[in-house]
Amino acid sequence: MIFKKNNTFFSQIIFLLNITVLLAIGLCFLLTNYHVVVLSSISVLIIFLPVLLCINFLFFIYWIIKLDLRFVYSFLVLLIYIEKPISFFENDVLVNKLEGLHVMSYNVRLFNHYNWIEDSFLRDKIKLFINEKNPEFIAIQEFHNDYRGLMSGFSSSHFGLNDGNVGLAIFGNRKLINKGEVVSDDGRIIAIYVDFIKQNDTLRLYNSHFKSYNLNPLSFKPNKETFNNVIGKTKLVYEIQNKECLALIDHMKKSPYSLILAIDLNNTPDSFVYNEINNLYSDSYSQNNFDFGATYGFSFLPIRIDYIFYSKLIKVNSYKIHKVRFSDHKPISSFLKI
Repeated sequence: MIFKKNNTFFSQIIFLLNITVLLAIGLCFLLTNYHVVVLSSISVLIIFLPVLLCINFLFFIYWIIKLDLRFVYSFLVLLIYIEKPISFFENDVLVNKLEGLHVMSYNVRLFNHYNWIEDSFLRDKIKLFINEKNPEFIAIQEFHNDYRGLMSGFSSSHFGLNDGNVGLAIFGNRKLINKGEVVSDDGRIIAIYVDFIKQNDTLRLYNSHFKSYNLNPLSFKPNKETFNNVIGKTKLVYEIQNKECLALIDHMKKSPYSLILAIDLNNTPDSFVYNEINNLYSDSYSQNNFDFGATYGFSFLPIRIDYIFYSKLIKVNSYKIHKVRFSDHKPISSFLKI
């Protein structure tokens, strides 16, 4: 088999596109592994890394079929990412023991307070769903205090509300021995926590929600105003998320107990903030067959941005993404062995 370089005009165009994708992947690599302020304006690019890697693979196949030496460029990228599964296709072993401490995390989108979904019974459906799954603790993001009564079935609770009577909540069926908040420099509650006893061990459960990019690619218009808006918002959120991450990790490091973190990270497993947390705590996610693991539909792109992490001394028995559409997020559950 003889490889050669094809210099036709079409192959040059294809190679230019290939190089563009490779450069984008290179930027994603930097954003994943380092806090690069100069790249903050394009940090949302990391969300599209799985798509870029798939496109790179197609380029690799194309050059191989053409017996063109330019397959090497895409091949080198494949080597770099071969040990890191694409976030669409993370493939851990799923354990199906639905026993242990059941913690659920759910961004309920204000319980549909503004009727984004045309369903007058949606709040009752959320209540029935949670009661049916019967978690020992549920951490709720985008909690609206007007609907506190929906969770009346739980014996204990803790709230962290910001402007608009909206924020974070933890409901549980164990006695709480302590509770508190993690507050950012600007006075906003970015996380709450509760301490409780399980099988003679004291544990801490955090609930957190990081700043959202609030971008909808399907609404973008090809004009300067849209471009400036996306760049400005992306840069701002990149910095806010990193500050939130530093504050949360600093607080969790000081925890006297093993901990569990339920969080809407508003970023993917390829992000820097995810890696900073995952370097210290384990992600309870495990894939079920060919399930992509998506917890949120980002326009046309399903992504995983909701997580339950836990301290190294804790083990996970099972993990589940619940296939219900009562919010723009899917609830997730972890069954933890203490």
